[in-house]
Amino acid sequence: MIIMKNSPSTMQVRECDAKLYSSELTRLQETLGNPVPLQQAPFYGAWQTRDGKTVVYFAVYDSETVIAAGIAVKFDAPGGISFFYCPYGPIVQKWTKDLFDALLGFFQPIAQRTGATFVRFDSPGLAEVPGVRPITSKLAVTASLQPRAEWLLNITGDEEPIWMGMHKHARYNVRLAERAKAQITFHEPSKAPLETFVSLMQTTAGRDRFSLQTQQYYEAVLGGLPADHGFMAVVTIDKKPAAAAVFGEYDGVLHYIFSGSGNDFRKIAPPYFMLWQTILEARRRGWTTLNFGGITDPVKSTHLEGVTGFKKRFGGYEIDHTNPVDLVYKPLKYGLFKLYKSLR
Repeated sequence: MIIMKNSPSTMQVRECDAKLYSSELTRLQETLGNPVPLQQAPFYGAWQTRDGKTVVYFAVYDSETVIAAGIAVKFDAPGGISFFYCPYGPIVQKWTKDLFDALLGFFQPIAQRTGATFVRFDSPGLAEVPGVRPITSKLAVTASLQPRAEWLLNITGDEEPIWMGMHKHARYNVRLAERAKAQITFHEPSKAPLETFVSLMQTTAGRDRFSLQTQQYYEAVLGGLPADHGFMAVVTIDKKPAAAAVFGEYDGVLHYIFSGSGNDFRKIAPPYFMLWQTILEARRRGWTTLNFGGITDPVKSTHLEGVTGFKKRFGGYEIDHTNPVDLVYKPLKYGLFKLYKSLR
């Protein structure tokens, strides 16, 4: 927990619009060693805005050289508390105490203006700044928090090693769907069959007992995802929808965002066919990595054994995220928020 205090800084932090943010992030990307997460892509902010959320774009400069940039999205928490969250962000060249203090000061008037209790940073390397501590796992669990562990697959190089790197059951299920004459179509996000997708998501949610986003949110995602940065994949068998998923790409990484499947063809397991064909499509488009998204972790998702096993059957590797850091602007309300979390 970090409580706001006055701290001088030589850094300049500027709030900007989506267009300028996109330009400054592009400049920043040239100096980074790792891809920028999709959750800090300009269009991620666009679909959050479409969903009715307050979004703040910002960039940090040192002598007019951009050294950091980020997107913060406002969320509500129990007890009338609200907060901003930077999912897997902000993006920085290197965390320093001066940079942290500059951002701490930048968000103070924004928190006052919007009534936010705290701002949550979820950026790699932040915990290495002197005096900065990640929050506890119990406090970290909120609806907005991104997974603490993700599963990725390098899809560059020859196709055969990728295929043979999959578990034999995954390869078997792909061939099973091919024998059933499964077909896949990749739709531009804005032209995707939303009703088909939502129907399959509802079937999956009912079967696996998880909650869904609103249809408005799915519309916002598809409306904010550019045609050259993703697609909806729909698998049909006997001309009936069997599985569908939304994928978004940024900085060469294709992200598996949402997925649903029907009950009619469960023995064929069409999601395996869908993901294998998506890997091939991503390779054709020149993308380098498939991010399958969250897997079981001790903080956010402790009951994803089935989903985790499914993702790992494609081969790949795990990346882990440390807990985020909260910048506190209203200590009393934040204390009540901590108390609520401790009693759950």
